[in-house]
Amino acid sequence: MESSVHESGDTHLERQPSIEPEPAKGQCPEASDICQIQLFYGRLLDLLTKLGFALLLITFTLYIFGILGNFVPRQLLPNYWGLPLPRYLETTQMPTGWAWIWELHHGDFLNLVPIVFLISITIICLFTLTVRFFRNRETLQGTVAILEILTLLVAASGILKAGGH
Repeated sequence: MESSVHESGDTHLERQPSIEPEPAKGQCPEASDICQIQLFYGRLLDLLTKLGFALLLITFTLYIFGILGNFVPRQLLPNYWGLPLPRYLETTQMPTGWAWIWELHHGDFLNLVPIVFLISITIICLFTLTVRFFRNRETLQGTVAILEILTLLVAASGILKAGGH
């Protein structure tokens, strides 16, 4: 930048045009470690989200066409919609908690797999970042990421019974 004096006697700095090209869309202005980690996280998040959406389409198609058979026949669902939850569970013999995992051979339960996958994307991304943090000797960030993962896993497990569930 150059300094110049105007007729009024004021000195101000004139901005010279930059000869550096502007960063391309989606790229970092500088190749910093933080920026690279953000790009890595964003790309992984994008890829896994698209994969989860594809899995949703596949499992929903299997469900709608009854290819695997359903735990609760789709034709009977309107009969159960108005029931209170305890009565619905009793009438349909629907498993509760994590017991749905044993029913994945039914199309209506298989639909839950991509939902669980989509919910788990944050944990998957944090895990890959944790590996990078420790590889780069960034112990504090790695430790924080591990604590976040553990918190999410404990919350998802149902170990902590809170909120009236």
